[in-house]
Amino acid sequence: MSSNARSTTEETLLEYAIARSMATTDIPLEEGWSKIKNHGITVLVGILQGDTERKRPFGNKGYVSLYTISYRMCSNAGVCDHSKELYDLAKSEIHNYLRDHILWNLRQVIVAIDAEDLLLTSFSRHWENHKVFITWIQQLFRHLDNGYVANASVPTITSVGLRLFYDVVFLEVKAHIVEDVVRMINKEREGCTADLRLLRSCIEAFLSMGHCSKSTCLRSVHSLFEIQPDLSVYESEYESILLLRSAEFYAEKSVTWLASKSISSYLVGVEKALEEEAQRVLRYMHASSTQKLLKVCERELLQKKKKVLIEGEQGGLMSLISQGQHDDIHRMFKLFRRIPDGLPPMACVMKRYVHQRGRTILQARPDHSDQVKREAPRLASDLGMIDSLLALQAEMNQIVGVLFSGETRFQQSLREALQDIVNTDALPEMSNAEMLVVYTDRILRGKVRLAEEEIENALDQIVQLFLFLSDKDLFAEYYRVYLANRLLSKKATSIHLEKSMISKLKSYEGAPFTTKLEGMINDFSIGKDLDHMWRCHVHKAMFRELPAVNSVTIDFSVQVLTQGFWPTQKFRELHLTRELSQAKASFDGWYRGQHSHRVLTWIYALGDVIVRGNFPARKYDICVTAFQAVTLVLCSASHVAIGFSDLQDRLGIDQATAKRVLHSLACGRHNILDKTGHQRHINVQSDQFTLNNKFTSKLKRFTIQMASFEKETQNRVDSEVQHQRSFTIDAMYSCENNEGAQEASTSATGWRGHSPSEKFCTRPKTNTNAY
Repeated sequence: MSSNARSTTEETLLEYAIARSMATTDIPLEEGWSKIKNHGITVLVGILQGDTERKRPFGNKGYVSLYTISYRMCSNAGVCDHSKELYDLAKSEIHNYLRDHILWNLRQVIVAIDAEDLLLTSFSRHWENHKVFITWIQQLFRHLDNGYVANASVPTITSVGLRLFYDVVFLEVKAHIVEDVVRMINKEREGCTADLRLLRSCIEAFLSMGHCSKSTCLRSVHSLFEIQPDLSVYESEYESILLLRSAEFYAEKSVTWLASKSISSYLVGVEKALEEEAQRVLRYMHASSTQKLLKVCERELLQKKKKVLIEGEQGGLMSLISQGQHDDIHRMFKLFRRIPDGLPPMACVMKRYVHQRGRTILQARPDHSDQVKREAPRLASDLGMIDSLLALQAEMNQIVGVLFSGETRFQQSLREALQDIVNTDALPEMSNAEMLVVYTDRILRGKVRLAEEEIENALDQIVQLFLFLSDKDLFAEYYRVYLANRLLSKKATSIHLEKSMISKLKSYEGAPFTTKLEGMINDFSIGKDLDHMWRCHVHKAMFRELPAVNSVTIDFSVQVLTQGFWPTQKFRELHLTRELSQAKASFDGWYRGQHSHRVLTWIYALGDVIVRGNFPARKYDICVTAFQAVTLVLCSASHVAIGFSDLQDRLGIDQATAKRVLHSLACGRHNILDKTGHQRHINVQSDQFTLNNKFTSKLKRFTIQMASFEKETQNRVDSEVQHQRSFTIDAMYSCENNEGAQEASTSATGWRGHSPSEKFCTRPKTNTNAY
């Protein structure tokens, strides 16, 4: 119809409406409905079906005319009110339109061959047209919603039109629509381009059908999309099928991907698929489907393949960790965190990996130790094992803290694995606790070249490894022994670092754990002041020529220690030379004057002496222990060879100590003494000893090491630990709180000895240690 013709029709219709409005008579039902249907509904249907090029069914005049006719047919309440008849006729027209046009067309498409995506296109077009159709119908009969619908308690025109779409069209074609929608979604999953507008329109229909099937009070089509959707139809008719088909799709994909991809690539594919599914829901589905769809994907791609992905020998978690594939490790963690019980298997595999690495380190230790002992028998241990354990701990802390986001179960698994490793001794003769102490000793002695900040970091790592030890009390006792050795031999790199290490231990184990260590540091600091006071006293007394001090002919320094703080030392008697005895007596007298209530017990084993050796070739400064110094003086003073037993008696020491002393002087690197018999072994029955006048060395100053009392130290430490543990066990059965008084005694350490003889004389320095 041309615009002129439509204008003429609307003018005629308007004249009719005006005339009937001015007349007092009613508009007959058939006459009025004929006008409305022929000039309104039929025209609207034609436009929606594409039978005309018109974009609007009628202009303003046409709409006003039709509405006026409709209104006039219902305005004479109680006389000729045709509201119910018009309501029923409008409902019938909507039904006929749906049945004769929309449903008929969709049935033709369903049975058509090779009509790919045509059903979705047709359904979407009809759904959009129906919303337009109902909107115009509601506008034509709006007065019915305002009057008749409210009074008669019947559904609104909009509700009727949408419910009819649900009953006539949707119920018959929904299964076909869902299958085609899912098919299109699967194509999109395969990488094909999907018509998002089409998918959005079709799925919107499912979202709308919840209210369409139930609601009776919709005032307009627009209001349908302003209220919270009723998801009952969406979930039962669309979402359930989508989830089922998605499970089938990803079940097939998981098999294909595992057969053709590495586990790393598989995880990348899973991550991408999950991201795409989340975006897919945002683009054209309801947000409530997100978690449901993701759970289906996670179940098929992760849950059912969990064992293969996590525990697989080729590309599993253990392989990823060993190869350092950090991105893949973190990706696996993020993915399996999404599923129930996804992380415990990962934690177990990580724990197994740490166990295997740790066992490898421990098993390599005995073989390497045997090699070290063959090459250098003096070395007590090779500390590479501790380096490896620290490296393992640092690596796994990084993985747990960063890649596993510090998850509690991974921290627990790492803690259990490291506890098992650290508390499994690699060698029966040396516990891991002692080995860790020796490693710490190396660092604090400066044997490893590190900056102060690097030392602090190393100490932090050591403390973290220490926390896994079960025998912390054993560590503490060994640490006391090695700390005492560092302090008394003046080998500690820095008192500040010593205090820092003790502070770190204290922060984790509490003040009682470090009381003795702090006491040792305090003694050492106070001892410096005491030694300074003693030297000042000696200088003043020598200036005044006091006889008690004039007898001190050597540079004699003493370190006084508090018994109880320092490791217990076995008392070993030693017959001192005259010069050493005089210096000792002078210090005893001076100290008693300072502290009359204290008693000094002298520990000669902790002392060291620098003696001057006058040999024909040259003079040497020799650093030795007090036992070695006295032995050298005795041999130097004798012009004939001295037997082992005679030397032992003159020294006043036991046979084991005498063998150690003489072996170091006659069988070691620096053979200052000559002996009869086998040159590498001491025979207590027949060996004779004399000074080696032919001794030479390239070094002007050197140290003669003596075999230490390591076995005695270990036995003493073990005994002390067992003793302390017995108190703990007793405390479990006793509620009594007994406080024992500790008797304070002191220990003087540090001689620098001197004794005149033909061959040896002392330098002005001597160190001695005594309790």
